[in-house]
Amino acid sequence: MKNLRLSLYAFHLYQTLDDPPDTVNQDAANLWESLTNLAQFLPFPELQTLKSQLISYSPDQEGNYQYSPQGEDNLPNEWLTHHGAEIEFTSIPTNAGFQLGGNLQPFRLHDTYCVDITLYPDIPDLGITIDQLSAFKPKALIEGINANLGKVIWLTGENHYFTKPKPEEAQKWVNALCAGTNLNPQFIDEDKLFNCPLFRFEAQNLTLLVSLAKPKQADLERANQDYSWFRDLLWSYQKITFAYQEARACYKSSRLIYGTLETKVQEFYAILNQDSNTRVYQLDALLKAIPENVLYYNCYLRDLKSYYTTIAANKQNLKTCLNYLLTSGDTLKTWSAFTEQTCPRYLTQIQTYIDYLEPGKDLFSDLVNTIRATAAIEQSKRDKELQDNIQAVGVGIAAGAILSSSTGFLMEPWRLPNREHRIPHPFIISFFGSFILAFVAFQLAKWWIKRRRFKHQ
Repeated sequence: MKNLRLSLYAFHLYQTLDDPPDTVNQDAANLWESLTNLAQFLPFPELQTLKSQLISYSPDQEGNYQYSPQGEDNLPNEWLTHHGAEIEFTSIPTNAGFQLGGNLQPFRLHDTYCVDITLYPDIPDLGITIDQLSAFKPKALIEGINANLGKVIWLTGENHYFTKPKPEEAQKWVNALCAGTNLNPQFIDEDKLFNCPLFRFEAQNLTLLVSLAKPKQADLERANQDYSWFRDLLWSYQKITFAYQEARACYKSSRLIYGTLETKVQEFYAILNQDSNTRVYQLDALLKAIPENVLYYNCYLRDLKSYYTTIAANKQNLKTCLNYLLTSGDTLKTWSAFTEQTCPRYLTQIQTYIDYLEPGKDLFSDLVNTIRATAAIEQSKRDKELQDNIQAVGVGIAAGAILSSSTGFLMEPWRLPNREHRIPHPFIISFFGSFILAFVAFQLAKWWIKRRRFKHQ
């Protein structure tokens, strides 16, 4: 294979739905940090000093570069380099006997960091075999770079032996790219891009593209001119697939909460049948357990709506890029089918998730309000009962005090009852009489208070 070029596109979220507008995601710098670590496999001097060339980093007092995204606030364009252009690599030797060169293009596309690393032999017409592909360190590119939106590897080359390249030939190169990893790339379809056959493979969150062309067949001028259109097509595709995966995970988590809250409804019905003395405490415990789950449930529902909007917006962006590239006569069947068939299915499925979960939002909000109202009523009843008892006790004590006020009986001489004096000591009569009178007065007062409240109600 001559004129071989290996490009890696990596897309990483700079900001997520949960981040305030003036902040970035805590993992935003992971892409640049992993690129710096890549220098131990591809020791380009420019990779080792990458941070010093990016607007996103600034030196501290000790000369060490720290991530500082505030430098991007006045970004004049998509470029993240200080000079607003690509970073050219100084050639390095390889164990395959040739010098390896390349370049790096860092961008910020709205809420996404994007980097394009392209590697190629110093001598363009040098023939590269499949075994020599390991000199490009494809495993380090695939596994070493952190990009939460996914990655795309694009291998291009020329071979005059090709009459009409077949997927089996592209599969050999793809297998070599994934050697040493746990990826099992699957062939998807054959397209045509920039006047060259394009074979597409998928492996987890990695897309692999192989362009096999005859000498001078590739339209390099149009490839350079339409670079940003193809890059944005890949970006929109990655955002859509990522959003749909997140939406499915979000729905699964919300369903777990839905099931938990359903059990709380049954617990509420069971509490209503409990003894009134313990009902208030059980309602209070149930009320404390629900609001946190309801909050998470509402957050998941909000995220589902955001993912729907993300897919809808990027579907339109994908369609715009696709239509532009197709005007030159290329055929991108897989992306066309994805735009016209898969994206609408994604949107329909997420809307189904939302429609299914939306009633639960009102149900659980009503449950919380019902528990609060019930607990308040039960507490009010307990307070009224306590108030009635206090009033009745007050009446009983006052009544008993009337009789017990005759403490002068204590001065009477004490003697045991006998045949001549069978009546107990006057103080004993007074004491027990006060107790009996207080109890009777308490019961009568309690009955009278309840009767008046009942008539009032």
